[in-house]
Amino acid sequence: MSCHSLRLGIKPALFLVLLLLQLHTVTAEVPDLQVAVFSTEITPPLNEPVGMGFVPVPRTVEHPLLAKGVVFKQNNRHYVLCALDWMEVHNESYDALRKTLAEAAHTTSACVALHCLHQHTAPAIDSTSQKLYLKSEDPRRIASLKYEQHVTKLLHTAVRKSLKSMQPVTGLGISQCIVERVASNRRLKQADGSIRARLSSTKVLELQNAPQGLIDPWMRTLSLFNQNQCLLQIHYYATHPQSFYGDARISYDTVGIARERLQKKNKVFQLYFTACGGNIAMGKYNNGTREARQELSERLFQAMECSLTQIERLPAASLQWQTTKIQFTPRRAAEFQTAPHQAILQNQQSLLSQKIKSAMIVAWNERLKQGDQIELSCLTLGKVRLLHLPGEPFVEFQLAAQKTHPELFLLTAGYGDCAMGYIGTEISYSDRGGYEQTWSFIEPGEALLQAAIEQLLAGNGCPH
Repeated sequence: MSCHSLRLGIKPALFLVLLLLQLHTVTAEVPDLQVAVFSTEITPPLNEPVGMGFVPVPRTVEHPLLAKGVVFKQNNRHYVLCALDWMEVHNESYDALRKTLAEAAHTTSACVALHCLHQHTAPAIDSTSQKLYLKSEDPRRIASLKYEQHVTKLLHTAVRKSLKSMQPVTGLGISQCIVERVASNRRLKQADGSIRARLSSTKVLELQNAPQGLIDPWMRTLSLFNQNQCLLQIHYYATHPQSFYGDARISYDTVGIARERLQKKNKVFQLYFTACGGNIAMGKYNNGTREARQELSERLFQAMECSLTQIERLPAASLQWQTTKIQFTPRRAAEFQTAPHQAILQNQQSLLSQKIKSAMIVAWNERLKQGDQIELSCLTLGKVRLLHLPGEPFVEFQLAAQKTHPELFLLTAGYGDCAMGYIGTEISYSDRGGYEQTWSFIEPGEALLQAAIEQLLAGNGCPH
C-alpha cells in the first residue's frame, strides 16, 4: 500500500494531527544554528613591562595583536571560541577572561573555549604567579593588571556587540592541505639515544639538515556558510608559530600574517588556532631572519588558500557541546617541589628568570593541592569535531585521536590554560636531553589526556 493510499484512509481530524506532528518533526531536524564573529585589538602599551617577563618590554608594534572569535547560538544557548594573539594565559587570569567571555555571551564558562596563538612576540599573562614573585607596588604587576583589565573590557564589549549580528548557518565546509616546509619536530634523537633540541630557529647547519621528524603536515579548515555566503573560516595547524623572539617587537608573527592577509584578500573572517604544537616548531626551516619569516608566512598563506580550493560542502548540523575534566598530578621530581621554589622566591639574590619559573611551579602546585581540575571541551557539528585542549600538548595526541577516529574531521586546538606547561608523551619524561620536560609541571599524563580526548570524541562527556 502506498503512503498516499494510507493517508486517504485516515479520518480528517486524525490526518490533521499526524500532519502537524510530521511538520514538527521536519522542523526539528533543521538545526537552528547561528553564528556571529568578533574581533578587537589587544596590543599592549609600549614601553610598559606587561606580562610575565618572558619577552622584553615592547618598544615597537610591527603588527597589532588581536582577540578574534566566534559565538555560536542554538536553541537560545551560546557557545564561544576565542583565540588571543598572546603567548599564553594562565591560572586566575585565564579563568577571569573566560568568565568575561561567558558573561558577555549570556552563557557559562564551561561553554567557552579560550586559546592563545603562542607566538613569542606578545605577553604571557598570569596574575596568580605574579603575586608570588612581584610586590603589589612593582611596575610590572601594576602594568599587567591594568592591561588585563583593559583586555577584559574590550572582550566583553566585542562579544556583546557581536550578538546583534547573528547569521544563520545553512551549511558547513571541510578542507585540508599539506603545509610545505614549515613544521619540524623539536626533539631530535641522537645515535646514543639522547635527545637534542631544535627549537624555533637555528643557524646550525647540522640541525637544519636533520630530518623533519614526526609532525602533522595538514592545515585543516572549517568553513561556515549561510547559503552561498561564507561567514567565516577557522584554520588549525600544529607548530609553534614564532619565527623570531627575544626582541622588543610586538607582532602576531607568521600565522597571524597569513591569517590577516587571507582575510584582507577574501573579505571573509579568518580565525586561527594553534594545534598540538608542543614538540613542533619551525627550526629546520627558520634561521631567524626576516627573509625566513617572509617565506614561512608565505607557505602558511599558500596552505590556507590551497585548503579553501578543496572545500567539501556538508549540510548544517545541530551543535553539541560537551566537557570533561582532568585531575593532573604534580611533578614528583625534587626540582618541581614547592619548598625549594618558595626559597628561590624569598631569596633577594635570585635571578628574575628563576623567580618566574618558581612562581609558576608554586602557583600550579597550589592549584592541584586544592583539588583544582582542568576542563576540556568538544564542539560537535555532524562529523566535525572541534577539540579544545590545555597547555602545550605534543603532536602525538592529535595524531592518535585522528588515527582512532578516521571517520571524523577533527580540528584540535592546544594552548588553553597553559599553567601546567608542556603535556608530553610518557617517554619524553625519561628521555636524556630535550627541553619540553623541563617546563612540564605535571607527572606523565599521556593515558589520562588520551582517555579524556576519547571520552569527548565518543560523545560521552558532560553535555551543555
